[in-house]
Amino acid sequence: MGVVKMKAFISVKNISKIIKEKEVLEAISFEINCGECVALIGQNGAGKSSLLKCIIGDWNVNKGSIAIQQLDHGQLKGKIAVLSQENTIPINLKVRELITFFRSVASYPLSIDKVISYLGFDQEQYDDLAGKLSGGQRRLLAFVLCLIGQPEILILDEPTAGMDTATRKRFWDIIGELKAQGVSILYSSHYIEEVEHTADRILVLHKGHLIRDTTPYEMRHQEDKQVTLPLSYLEEIKERQDCYDIFLKKDCFQFRTKNLVVIWDKLFKEGLAITDIEIQNKTLLDTLFETTKEIEHESLA
Repeated sequence: MGVVKMKAFISVKNISKIIKEKEVLEAISFEINCGECVALIGQNGAGKSSLLKCIIGDWNVNKGSIAIQQLDHGQLKGKIAVLSQENTIPINLKVRELITFFRSVASYPLSIDKVISYLGFDQEQYDDLAGKLSGGQRRLLAFVLCLIGQPEILILDEPTAGMDTATRKRFWDIIGELKAQGVSILYSSHYIEEVEHTADRILVLHKGHLIRDTTPYEMRHQEDKQVTLPLSYLEEIKERQDCYDIFLKKDCFQFRTKNLVVIWDKLFKEGLAITDIEIQNKTLLDTLFETTKEIEHESLA
């Protein structure tokens, strides 16, 4: 008989956390539905790890409430898996022994073929002590061990820290499979490229406040665009108030605008070929930086 899975659902309502008289989290609310992959991003000290500790029950909140499938933490056994920021797997056990143990204690263990597929290790590495693996391989092993019980909800704190590019790509592929299976995922990350590849939504934390609940697409595309045009259009652009930050180059110029549709329509009618225009969005990293900078400015005003 297959495993009957309930709809995964995390509800965080107006929570605050005080540590040593300092409010490290303040009035945070959001929800995560079945199959969503939500990235928690922010600068160091933003409160990412503190929020994850509250969600998994390591810390009690001072205000507000947290519900996971409307169950208490005792009832969540087997439904939720947590990967902490530190690698805590025993380094004096063989990789094969760790896999065998985790499969033996799981009610519905992941197949050994799937474990091997996720890890992608050489056959010899399964007989190595975990301590002999590289830092990135140990991190991948710790992640895959979390998956052996086939959890419905994953909470991951900096899951790809220490991974090289190839191993991180493997992590992204696994996340894609889990999302397709309906697993709900909340993870913190400093790797913006990773967030752009895997996240359906982004929660941006800044000094304990949730300042944005958005998507990678919206976060990039709600901002202004950087446009590159031939120099022959310079005088026309200079006359427009909705074009700014004009920068001259040898045979072209760049500017920024929030009104690209209107500008393109006018230039197209004047003969601008689509091959003569270059348009760039801000990177997610740029947008994050500017968002937090604006918050800092407002708090000082």
